[in-house]
Amino acid sequence: MSTTSSDRMLSVMDLFTPEKPEWTVEEACAVLGQSESTVYRYFRSLSAAGLIFSVRAGRYLLGPGIVHFDRQLRTSDPLIRATEPGILEIAAQYSEPGMLFISRIHRDYLMTMHEHRLGSSPFPEGPYDRGKLAPPFAGAPALAIHSFAEVRMVRSIFRATGGSDDEWLEMKRAMRAIRANGYAADVGGEDDGIVYVSVPLKRADFGIAGSLTIALFSHDDDAAVIERAARLLTAAADTIAREALNSASR
Repeated sequence: MSTTSSDRMLSVMDLFTPEKPEWTVEEACAVLGQSESTVYRYFRSLSAAGLIFSVRAGRYLLGPGIVHFDRQLRTSDPLIRATEPGILEIAAQYSEPGMLFISRIHRDYLMTMHEHRLGSSPFPEGPYDRGKLAPPFAGAPALAIHSFAEVRMVRSIFRATGGSDDEWLEMKRAMRAIRANGYAADVGGEDDGIVYVSVPLKRADFGIAGSLTIALFSHDDDAAVIERAARLLTAAADTIAREALNSASR
């Protein structure tokens, strides 16, 4: 696929990371391999949109316009709006610390779009905090999506992320087991000491929109914790799927 000028301009946004949050036009030129006049034009357009701003002469950070779009996403995303009542119902069942969250595949990663903290005590930050990019084929939240999605599409993503044929066969076996259970569970995998239980969130066309996950501290009896969480998550996901189907048929 050819790269357009808009693609190249938007690639500037990928430069801003927690490790290097501040950039100059000259530094961006060196990384992007574009002329100074071109990159300056990109910076000017992104500044006008509020996506970046100059914190001091010649140095730029991500801008407040992102916060505006983020609020619009939180209030208008149909998946978040449809899932929020179920999240609140499940949250009412837990007094212990934990987190409920919705994840989607974003580019070649898994990303949490929405999170709801459980209990009054702090729950540690982990690989699935909102906005973090996680591996697309590791952990319960990702496998709950891929295991119920169309196999040809999943295989395409798997190969695009560098997976070998042997690894794909192993992945297919894991996904087949998850489909049989109806949910994915992970104990001490991506985050030691934490139990993750995930179910797929289905669209009206029976495709997979994302996954709904609960994260809790690991206990002596993780099997009972997983069974209870899976039952609550599955009930919520079934309700969301029925409502999506009803809405589509009106």
